[in-house]
Amino acid sequence: MTTRRHCLAALLGPALRGLPAFTGLRALPASSVLRVLPALPVLPALAAPPGPGASARAAAASTFASNFDGATLRDQEGRPFVPSSLAGRTVLYHFVFTGCSTVCPVQTQVLAQVQRGLARPVQQRVHFVSVSLDPLADTPAVLKAYALRLGANLAHWSFVTGRPEDIERVADRLRLFAPGPDARRPDDHTTSLWVADRQGQLRQRYPGNPPDRARLVAELTQLDAVTQG
Repeated sequence: MTTRRHCLAALLGPALRGLPAFTGLRALPASSVLRVLPALPVLPALAAPPGPGASARAAAASTFASNFDGATLRDQEGRPFVPSSLAGRTVLYHFVFTGCSTVCPVQTQVLAQVQRGLARPVQQRVHFVSVSLDPLADTPAVLKAYALRLGANLAHWSFVTGRPEDIERVADRLRLFAPGPDARRPDDHTTSLWVADRQGQLRQRYPGNPPDRARLVAELTQLDAVTQG
């Protein structure tokens, strides 16, 4: 073995001596790339035989909105709300309940500032979705009053409620609560913000306590730009 190493060194040494020393990889400036996290798993679609439309069904099943499949939802006006109808827009999701007196109202208020901080053309293409984790208390009327009080522009923001069993299923799919009997619902939910691109793919999950207003404005604008077309 020693002899083999000596032979390799003799053969490769002259070639390697002409190369510059390795000094490590240089990181790209943070402003030059969109920082993204891998998409989290979503509930797989039911198996379907191959055929016309099969690829479209597979693509739809891989979107973040597919976590809401099977859920009957309503927005703050009492209208049916279907997350997949937002295809073609950048969408920011978060989860709240109006009875919360700590993180939820602060987070929603900061997101209203983010919404106002986007350039007007970007505002038209970015939609926010706030999903209630306390559907029995958070009726559409309650959600609308909450949204208006905190400064949300409802032209591009939906506050959503649904049947308790549907909301619980979505919460379980996204692991919004710690496992085990000690998690208090709805109080102990994650404060993360989830951003999906125009194709519906999850591109980033942000910490939400508190949200980074400047970063969100910058990166929502950047994501809108790179996914146009």
